[in-house]
Amino acid sequence: MSKKRLLFFDYLKGLFVIWMIPTHTLDGVIVPSIKATPLYQSVAFFNGLVAPAFLVSSGFLAVYTYNHGKFLRRLRRGIELMAFGYATQLPTKSLLLLVTLTLAFVLSSLGISPPPPLPDSPPEWFVRGLHVFRRVEILISIGSGVLVITAILRYVESFRVRFILFTLLAFLFWGLAPKVWEMGKALPMFIAPYFTREGSLFPVFPYWGFMFFGSALGSSYHMDRRVTLALMLVPLAALALTVFVPPPPSEASVYNSLVRTGVLMVVLFVLITAESFGFRSEFLAMLGRNSLMSYAFHNAIVYGSPFTKPLAHFYGHRGWLESLFLGAMIFAVTVLFIKVWEDLRNAHGPRFGRSVWTFFVLTFALMPW
Repeated sequence: MSKKRLLFFDYLKGLFVIWMIPTHTLDGVIVPSIKATPLYQSVAFFNGLVAPAFLVSSGFLAVYTYNHGKFLRRLRRGIELMAFGYATQLPTKSLLLLVTLTLAFVLSSLGISPPPPLPDSPPEWFVRGLHVFRRVEILISIGSGVLVITAILRYVESFRVRFILFTLLAFLFWGLAPKVWEMGKALPMFIAPYFTREGSLFPVFPYWGFMFFGSALGSSYHMDRRVTLALMLVPLAALALTVFVPPPPSEASVYNSLVRTGVLMVVLFVLITAESFGFRSEFLAMLGRNSLMSYAFHNAIVYGSPFTKPLAHFYGHRGWLESLFLGAMIFAVTVLFIKVWEDLRNAHGPRFGRSVWTFFVLTFALMPW
């Protein structure tokens, strides 16, 4: 039997989509000197809550909606998210060019002269693109986390054991992040981004910690909602402590992770209370249901993709007002895209999304040099 959809998590993600798009636009086009101002730093702090909001929600819903019949579907979902994440960072728009230049890069890295028709060494733009491609961004972090959580749910059926295990894993991944970041620097090029912040965006330490925390909430929600409330109070206590002890700026700090989670719990409390009093918003729910698609779409506009240049290429070094205006325009375009996407998906079913994905894969594979 399908479970009732928890609208407050859709609302949570929807709110952060509204925040995410204008602030990412600011980050992409605003004059660099403005980024050092206190006002911008405050904006950056709240922008740092977007990924944890998506991760906590994904972890909770992975547990809440799971049943053994969905095991293979969940694994496929995790792999699709990772593939989509890497696809948005491809350094070329052609599979043939990617394979050719990658072979040249590998051989030249090993001190072997690439044979014709391979170039003697890959161009500098490709090497830069390869370093971007290997980054662990939010879709990759969530997708890989879904694989791990799904495997745990497959073999651990007790909600009590799940709650204990996910809670321990959350604090383990938060607490070990500083050490793992240092050790991760020595790992191979395409593995290191999962374990260190250098050359990456959302390494699994500490960011899987947010997913595991969400999964712990989801497990206790099934078991005893008083336990869910008690667990939510832990990061809230850390948030209250900031009145006396400011959190360190490092993302690798367990205190920093708890404070960010505490802010999310405040927002979640407000949304749960509002929903209990009859609050409903189809607009927020739509954004929440399509939060990852919203992320990928606006990200391609602001930061670029294999097929598009970044927004700063056309509108770089802007002031506050111009940047916010651009952010509002990109938000409007994203909402329109999401509305059309959801209508088409509802009309044609899940096969619509797979057909679009297949089209892009074939385009990439068959694109000439």
